[in-house]
Parts: sequence; C-alpha cells; structure tokens
Amino acid sequence: MNTPMQDISEAALVAGSKQGEHDAIAELFRRHYSRSLQIANGILRHQDDAQDAVQAAFFQAFRRIESFRGEASFKTWITRIVVNCCLLQLRETRNRVTWVQLEDRHGVQGPDMLPTQAPTPENSAWCGEIASALSSAVSRLPEHLHAAYTLLTNSELSLQEAASSLGLTVAATKTRLFRARAAIRTSLQAFWSPGHQV
Repeated sequence: MNTPMQDISEAALVAGSKQGEHDAIAELFRRHYSRSLQIANGILRHQDDAQDAVQAAFFQAFRRIESFRGEASFKTWITRIVVNCCLLQLRETRNRVTWVQLEDRHGVQGPDMLPTQAPTPENSAWCGEIASALSSAVSRLPEHLHAAYTLLTNSELSLQEAASSLGLTVAATKTRLFRARAAIRTSLQAFWSPGHQV
C-alpha cells in the first residue's frame, strides 16, 4: 500500500523531486505555496505581483533542486528564493504604492480591534489616516529594510529562519528590523503630537 503524499517526510519529497518525481514536486509546492504567497504579499502588497514572484520562485527552485543540500530546511531555502524574487520585482516597480493592511493573523481588520464595536466617525477617520501614513512609511523604507520588516511582520518564520532567508546573520537581521521600526516611528511621529488634528 502506497504512503499518502501528505505523510511522506520532507527529506523524502526533496529526494523524489531531485529524481524528477512529479508527485513529490507537487506535494512540496502544496505544502509551501500558501505561506510563500503570504510572505510575497507582505513584501509586494500587490496580489498579482505576489503570485508572479512565488511562481517564479518555485520555478527557479525546482529547476535547481539539485543544488539544495539540506543544510537548512526546504522552507528556509524556498523562502529565500521567494524573497529574492520579490526584491527583484520591487526594483522593477519601485514607484508602486505599497499598502499595508492593518489586520491580525486571524483576518480581523484594524478598525474592528478598537475597544468600541461602533467607532465614531472621528475614530474611523483617525484609523484611515494612520493606515495611510503607515503604508506610506513602509513604502519609503530602503529596500533592504523593507524586506526585513515585511518578512518578519508578515510570516510565521522565526528570527533565525528569516535571517537565513535573507542571507543574513541573526544580529544583522535584528539591526535591520530595529532600523525599519525606528524609521516608521519617525514617520508617524506627527500623529502622536498633541497638536495633531484629523
């Protein structure tokens, strides 16, 4: 009796993929596509671009699957390729506006997380203004800070996995994240000043 594909270890799937087994390739794709798309969406903030980047990443990955030596997990390896493809797209579409969705991992929109279930018009305007400012602040981050920030805030990767995906040390990744957050805080400083009006 054949083992169901979902029960096969990742190492066995990688080995099968290296032998050109289509079922193994398809299963690796199935296991990692959704998370890869989530990461790409976090970096590119445009669904079509994210799908293009992920498809290009998986195409590249399976074309050079022989180069995967298992020193890191397949998840880390494919994430690094996805990030690289996203950065390439960012360079090509540098003038695209980046939108940041204020939602948690359960899909709850930011305004719904306010203490009141029915925000006042003033609160709604305030949330909209902050969302717009945050989007603008993230879009203005230098490319290397943008990638680190979006990868670590829009994926479930550990710091170590994110660092490996970016080709950085953990310390360098922490530094980029710190600088990105500092830049965003500076951009949003006006919203926390006493005299700011919506």
